[in-house]
Amino acid sequence: MGMPSTLLARSSGNREEKKLGTTKDSEKTRGKIIEAAGRLFAEKGFNGVTVRDIVRKADTHLSALNYHFRTKEALYREVVLEASRACMTSSEDREQLAQLDPREAVFLIVKEMMVGHGKGESWPWQLSIINRECWEPSGVFNELAETYLKPEAEFLAGILAQVVGRPSNSHSVRFAVVMLTGMLDSLAYEHYMNAIAPGLIEHGMTDDWFAKQITHLLIEAASTD
Repeated sequence: MGMPSTLLARSSGNREEKKLGTTKDSEKTRGKIIEAAGRLFAEKGFNGVTVRDIVRKADTHLSALNYHFRTKEALYREVVLEASRACMTSSEDREQLAQLDPREAVFLIVKEMMVGHGKGESWPWQLSIINRECWEPSGVFNELAETYLKPEAEFLAGILAQVVGRPSNSHSVRFAVVMLTGMLDSLAYEHYMNAIAPGLIEHGMTDDWFAKQITHLLIEAASTD
């Protein structure tokens, strides 16, 4: 057997290009479905969204959704896990934070977590759907907790423990980690803050004032019995 003819080689190459193109298009469609479903689930919850709503927003076909996810439940699970992956602190960031003074590392973590809480901004759907899962846990919540919530909490607790000289599993350190979410959530209550503390939002967004105050409160909570 000799080398294939030029025509055969070209034909083979075209088939391979078509195969790769099809795979790429399929992954693109899958990503569009996850993005559309994520935005809808974050806004309306699992029960408030139909598969036809998702298909319409993703500008695709029902057959494509069925091909990639089979069921609405399977799609929702993938959306929640995709949200957790997107929000997870990367290994590179963890390595860099570990090299800093622990107090500075806590401040930078707080500052980063504040993204989306500022005036005139809105949360990414990934954060919104994670928050919704915490309010109204579904069958995916335990998996979300294991893959995202617990690792992130343990990472922050470890740094806080260095600052206050306490074990990372102490109640005071764990309390501080849990309360951080509440403090950050409160920044989203713009109308409430303007009603009871006019000008606080503008002041808080200047020179990282909010981040500094939250960091201070976080460390105080972690160090108090």
